[in-house]
Amino acid sequence: MDNKPLSPENAALASAALARLERLEAYLGSDPGNPALLADAFETALHCGQWERAAFHLRHGQALQADVLSWRLKEGDLLLAQGRYAEARSALKALQGVDPAPAGFKPVVLHNLAYIEFRQGNYAGCIAELAGYMEDFPDPEQMHSRGDGGAIALPEQLLQALWLRSLHRTNELQRACDWARAVEKLQLLDAHAAGIASLVAIDASDMAEAGRWATAALQRAEGGDPSKPLPAEVFVTQLTLALGARKADDAIAWADRALELNGEDGRAWSGRAFALLLKGGLKLARRDFARALQAMPGHIGTWHGQGWAQLLDHDLEAARKSFGTALDLDRNFAESHGGMAVVLAIAKQEVAARQHVDRALGLDKNNLSGRYAQALLNGEVKDATAIRRLAQRLLSGREMPADLSVPDFTDGAPRD
Repeated sequence: MDNKPLSPENAALASAALARLERLEAYLGSDPGNPALLADAFETALHCGQWERAAFHLRHGQALQADVLSWRLKEGDLLLAQGRYAEARSALKALQGVDPAPAGFKPVVLHNLAYIEFRQGNYAGCIAELAGYMEDFPDPEQMHSRGDGGAIALPEQLLQALWLRSLHRTNELQRACDWARAVEKLQLLDAHAAGIASLVAIDASDMAEAGRWATAALQRAEGGDPSKPLPAEVFVTQLTLALGARKADDAIAWADRALELNGEDGRAWSGRAFALLLKGGLKLARRDFARALQAMPGHIGTWHGQGWAQLLDHDLEAARKSFGTALDLDRNFAESHGGMAVVLAIAKQEVAARQHVDRALGLDKNNLSGRYAQALLNGEVKDATAIRRLAQRLLSGREMPADLSVPDFTDGAPRD
């Protein structure tokens, strides 16, 4: 999947969007003052990444002096899409004081301001922008007793997604799960948000909740708008659950779906590599581990996985480097010492191997790789296939790595 082009489905959507832009601009040729056509053309150009064409339609829309606030908001969208964050923030801040504002206007401004913080990696700042709006809603009993559910403007898809992703990245897992459950009780948890919440639940070690939210997201999205696919998180959740059930082929299929949406998702690459390792596909597993580590070089569990793939592939020097990197990241993981001990024991470096065995078993007396290295050193293990069985045991209980630093998702765009 290295440097692969868009999937046929995504390529078809991109081509259709560009063709739609061409049609809209042709219509504008005979009706240049049509505000609805101009707005549609602007949005479509923005979606296609056609900045100059979007700016052209923006200028014409502003010149009409109709729906002025909407066009001011669109100006912010263009600046945001181009990564001109300081200008976008200034334009949006000027819109915060608009009063009275049309229905739904202020939540859009709020989302886009918070989105700037998110895109710049300031997840705590994003949460601070959103917290008052996202968490200020009544409990279910209060809401039903009031009988005015329609007046409670709880956030919709993009705000929910941005909120949960920011909490995920700051490791506020319980807060995110509690919020998702509260909104779910109001029957207002969006399908996309449920998909994101499912991965939060995975990292909170609540596999049952993760599976329930993932299933709900997949079921509710059936027959939905193909231009708004489910977020990659729901597929990574399914990948994780499939790995836990040792269904390697299913795990690979879910990983591929996640990577269709975000080809730099280190977590999906890592899960795919572990699935290939379970199947015995060492060369392919090594390739995917390398891709995963490009995206998340600080993830120790993925270095472990790569080390075992290299060890099983009889590449001792590469395995030594992988376990060495894991140790450089944190010397207090028993498995890092155990894996290094196995490498050194196989390489007949007994003194160094015993040092790592002692450290591994000191950190975790039940550490499998440390005990295996100890057995190798004591001459208790001579079966050449034993190391493969050990790797299978280690992998069977492995949880998926948590990667909270993936930079972008397909549905996190500014909105109006």
